[in-house]
Amino acid sequence: MPDLNGMMLFTAVVRANGFSQAARDIGQPKSTISRKVAQLEEELGVRLLQRDSRNISLTQIGALFFQHCETISQEIEAAKAIIENTHSDISGSLRIAIPVSFSQEVIGHLCSSFMRLYPNIELDIQFTDNDIGLVGEGYDIAIKYGPLQSSDLVARLLFERQLILVASPNYIKKHGAPATPQELTKHQGILLGTSLSAPIWSIGKGNRKIMATFQRKVRVNSAKMVKRFALDDFGIALLSNTSCKQEIASGSLVPILQEWPMDPIKVYGVYSSRRQLASNISAFLDFISKRYSNQESLTSIVK
Repeated sequence: MPDLNGMMLFTAVVRANGFSQAARDIGQPKSTISRKVAQLEEELGVRLLQRDSRNISLTQIGALFFQHCETISQEIEAAKAIIENTHSDISGSLRIAIPVSFSQEVIGHLCSSFMRLYPNIELDIQFTDNDIGLVGEGYDIAIKYGPLQSSDLVARLLFERQLILVASPNYIKKHGAPATPQELTKHQGILLGTSLSAPIWSIGKGNRKIMATFQRKVRVNSAKMVKRFALDDFGIALLSNTSCKQEIASGSLVPILQEWPMDPIKVYGVYSSRRQLASNISAFLDFISKRYSNQESLTSIVK
């Protein structure tokens, strides 16, 4: 039987997309994690990860093994949560507003897992990009991208996503790759946004930041479709690195302008400060904060 500790460390490495980040996340030496994963591969007689000096990627058998390890990890976390919440009767209804650009598949998996963990919870989930009034429209929680405007609402940081510009090899072969942000004006871009969104990307960070324009080929409010259009050679796309890491590893998408790293996008859970933080709101925000990255990684792998 494979070593359970090795399986959980392997899972942590895949979630973190690297040994160094996994070591920081779980507070163990990188050398220990690397040795345990190597022992697991030796025990199984297969290679689970492809490694080079900068990146790791899952082998085909590694991706299948990770799915099962992820399920086991979630069951262990669920068992711990049941113990932790033995004396808490978390129940009631939650009305939640989520941006349209969020992956509905990832949110669906997470909400199903949440309701299995808390069977007395009822969810009302609305995907909307409208500027909703949290109290006036009866919402308990709104998931929002930062930066946020000042208000009487309470905002809890759920997670961050590093942004990256990518294009397909065929697009680059035909049109070339921009060497500077200014050269984006000569390129087709796939814009994630609403009808009010302009073809402008903020490239760089701090004092080295440029508002770069591009030729909009497609505008769509679905990150999944943005990636699809990029894979189909229709232009450059701005995506989170987690949403396209498998495509980058396989070579079907290529990072561009990597010497211009961008500020991460921050995602918040927002709720009203006029009421005491309810246990069901707290439980949902805790759950999303801990599980979103794991589910996003799993969903991208099984595709």
